[in-house]
Amino acid sequence: MRNLSYRIRGEAEAEIRGVLPESVVNRCVSAGIALRRVTAVDGQTLRCRVDERDLETLQRLCERCQCEQRLVSLRGGSRYRRFLRRRIWLAVTALFCALSLLFSSLFIWDVTIYGNERVSRGEILRALRKAGVGCGSFWPALATDLLRSQMLESLPELAWVTVNMNGSRAVVLVRERAEKPEMYSESECCALCASHTGIVRRVSVLNGRALVQPGQAVREGETLVTGKLDSLTGPARFVRARGEILADTWYELTAICPPAQRYKGESAGVRRRFAMIVGEKRLNFYGKTGKMLDGYDKIRHDYVLGVQGLFALPLRFVCETYVRHLPGDAAADPGAMEARLESYLREQIGGEITERSFTEWEKDGAQLVSMRARCLENIAEIRMTTQAEETSP
Repeated sequence: MRNLSYRIRGEAEAEIRGVLPESVVNRCVSAGIALRRVTAVDGQTLRCRVDERDLETLQRLCERCQCEQRLVSLRGGSRYRRFLRRRIWLAVTALFCALSLLFSSLFIWDVTIYGNERVSRGEILRALRKAGVGCGSFWPALATDLLRSQMLESLPELAWVTVNMNGSRAVVLVRERAEKPEMYSESECCALCASHTGIVRRVSVLNGRALVQPGQAVREGETLVTGKLDSLTGPARFVRARGEILADTWYELTAICPPAQRYKGESAGVRRRFAMIVGEKRLNFYGKTGKMLDGYDKIRHDYVLGVQGLFALPLRFVCETYVRHLPGDAAADPGAMEARLESYLREQIGGEITERSFTEWEKDGAQLVSMRARCLENIAEIRMTTQAEETSP
């Protein structure tokens, strides 16, 4: 910092040559001139550094002591002033940029959101815009407590939210509300029924009374575990049935395999469009239309001017790349259709596939793929019942 102040004031390096150069140093001390880094070159020469404004006084003192002074180098000071005088618009532009950056830092030009999983970024941005936070908002006028209350009112899925201002960036931290667990009473009358026809393999009852045994065949809708518990000393008691019934189930799925499958071939052309976004206004550097090009894939890259974590400017450059692919046709692939059928079945059942087989045939010029599978899954499905239904035979 001290060296910077010397450069701004101007620092000169001079040589003092004479019979007694030490006398010049003594006179400088008496005159209040500060000499820095005084070194002896030889018995009759000294080299030192002094402020540019003290050069004339040092010259007069050297003449009184019958010594001569030679200027070695000059840094800063008048050289900087001459440079800026010749380039006045450069200094004005630098000052204007600094003031513009300072003024721009009082407005929000970029919003970053952390912590959202179920609530989308678009919903949070809309709630922020409704609360008065958006591109170009004057953040010193925002009240954090009021903003938090409005956000929680607009988005009840959030447990808490906070907005931190980092220069011209708004960092939004959210925490989503935990889902409310299912509330039920243990004394309500519920039974477990079969969601699919099958053969029972394992019965695990946590609450209630089992009506089926392993090896027994059951039909869809049949009661597996009842919530009625008989008592030898009193009336019957009703509870909420809970448990797991694993059973073998069978499925048959059939799909039509398309005769040909279209896919994107090699690239046939690339086009680029450029635009600039100032605040919320978009300036296109291409034709008058912003219509999407037919048959092209669009890839967009945004380049925000600023320093990550420090500040952002209300300028954003957009590069849109349009790539056109030639269409291609591929022959029907029964293997791919078999994999899709198997994947679909795994998503539908609540268990695992133990056996499967595939059959291919043609019908009316179309190729069909059929899958037969045996699965082991939990077929117990809870169902609300009444005491009259549980009591009836």
